[in-house]
Amino acid sequence: MKKLFTLFFAAIITNAAIASQPKKVLIIGIDGVRTDALQQANTPNIDALIADGFYTYESWHEGITVSGPSWSTIMTGVEYPKHGVTSNSYSGSQYNNYPYFPTRAKTCLPNLYAVQIVQWAPMSDNVYNDGWNQKIKVCDGCGANSVSAAQTQLANPNLDVLFVYFDECDLTGHSTGFSPVNPAYISAIQTVDGHIGSIMTALQNRPNYNAEDWIVLITTDHGGTGTGHGGNSNNERKIWWVGSGNNPVSKQLTGVVDPGSYAIGNRNATVALNNPSQADIAVTALDHLFRGTSCNPLNPTWNLDGQTWLDSLHSEPLVTGVNNVTKNDFNYKFFPNPSTDLVTLWFENDSNEPVNYTITDMLGKVIEEKRNATTMNKNRLNINVADKPKGAYYVTVQIGGNSKTNKIIVE
Repeated sequence: MKKLFTLFFAAIITNAAIASQPKKVLIIGIDGVRTDALQQANTPNIDALIADGFYTYESWHEGITVSGPSWSTIMTGVEYPKHGVTSNSYSGSQYNNYPYFPTRAKTCLPNLYAVQIVQWAPMSDNVYNDGWNQKIKVCDGCGANSVSAAQTQLANPNLDVLFVYFDECDLTGHSTGFSPVNPAYISAIQTVDGHIGSIMTALQNRPNYNAEDWIVLITTDHGGTGTGHGGNSNNERKIWWVGSGNNPVSKQLTGVVDPGSYAIGNRNATVALNNPSQADIAVTALDHLFRGTSCNPLNPTWNLDGQTWLDSLHSEPLVTGVNNVTKNDFNYKFFPNPSTDLVTLWFENDSNEPVNYTITDMLGKVIEEKRNATTMNKNRLNINVADKPKGAYYVTVQIGGNSKTNKIIVE
């Protein structure tokens, strides 16, 4: 099974096709899975995604380790001081100010079709301004029912975003213990992994799957200790997440420093800046959905806490088979290339210097020139090439005293 899914993600489609494909997102949430227990369990389907994706076993929960606040952070892209949820009652929620990410996505993509499938009713009943077109509830612990509902939704060619939530592991942890040496808890994790395999098969069998660009994000909300959670122990706060998409290169983020917790007032914002956090899930999903548009997943008016890891999910070489012309070399990459609409550039710019770029044709004629280009953040720039005739061009990027030239293909 692991080999099957490795091949499935490694051979989805070429860069040229990806550039123009509709962007789709699948998020799978597994409630109450400790990092050490996930590594202990036999999970071939999650392992297959890990083998061809970005992942970490060392993310740290920065808020309150109960489900309501945690899933609110995962879905809104902000921590609980902003979204307001501090308990499973969802009282104090501020979703009108900090909505779920499908609501954000629809400001740019009004026809986006998004569906949520959950087993825990408060996730559906107590949440508003979430942007879901359908909110499907099944009974607690009914993973097979969630799979069946997901299979139905994935057969709909108009589906753009799907969130599927499983609570078997949390229920088992509460009844028998959150521990990697608890056979019942490990068995529950392995059962959910089987559900994930069924969902991935349904995804692959979509009518238009080969003409779509999917990313898959899997995470948990918290760990546990004894038969409970809600505290600030390492077993409750140390969590994990996995992302996989087209053209991935396996990348594990290790050595993550604990940024502390809002809940006990010791959160270090500087340490948290590059820490993979729950709030990153929503921002990464928005980044993927907005690719090929002029919309900014880090819109400053939204005041999001998360960052995007999309570049880590799409970690391919700069341009295959092309020699780069480099002066004062700096780290720099394009995606996608070839492109039909938008080319995104990632680069190092720690000093936040102005970014300039020039596009020339193969004869050296300047086609486009931009000084002090507007970046999504100091390390990322989108260049719209939809208005360029098909063909090859050179793009020269200058940041301070450094510049680099690379060849791009417009199709």
